[in-house]
Amino acid sequence: MTPEVKYERIAKFVYGSCRHGGDITDVYNWMADELGLTGPNKDDEDGIAGLQAGYFNKYVSDDQFSDSHQRFMKIMGMREV
Repeated sequence: MTPEVKYERIAKFVYGSCRHGGDITDVYNWMADELGLTGPNKDDEDGIAGLQAGYFNKYVSDDQFSDSHQRFMKIMGMREV
């Protein structure tokens, strides 16, 4: 997976989170949940980098990523209600 694809995928999450009143912390917490981990502190750059690496290693294909992103958007949409 190229760095460009990783940035595009993170951007999709951030955009979706912001649309529903969330922020990057929601994205990191989602990634951590998907991996069965605890979300990193927002100032822990190494923890965030490791989390992203683990997430992108697990969700490599477009279909895998799309499924995860759709679940995230569904959860974020429920928060608005």
